[in-house]
Amino acid sequence: MSAKKVNLGKKPEARESVDLDNWVSDRSALVSQPEQAPPEKMKRLTLDIPESLHKAIKRQAVDAGVTMADLLRDLLEQHYGTKQ
Repeated sequence: MSAKKVNLGKKPEARESVDLDNWVSDRSALVSQPEQAPPEKMKRLTLDIPESLHKAIKRQAVDAGVTMADLLRDLLEQHYGTKQ
């Protein structure tokens, strides 16, 4: 038996006045859903880097309020490809 995935989208910011019960149960009424192509299949990349570089990347990610994975994906996308 496979687990059903439910995409709730981005959690509303604390400063937004949103009824969270409605957000969970009827998200489509609160968030417009633009037509999007299905997401591209993801592949895992394992990379050994020096601890000092890891700390620098982590610090920049925290300062930007994003995950390290998102930060690195964006940097790699800027250098090696275009988002489709």
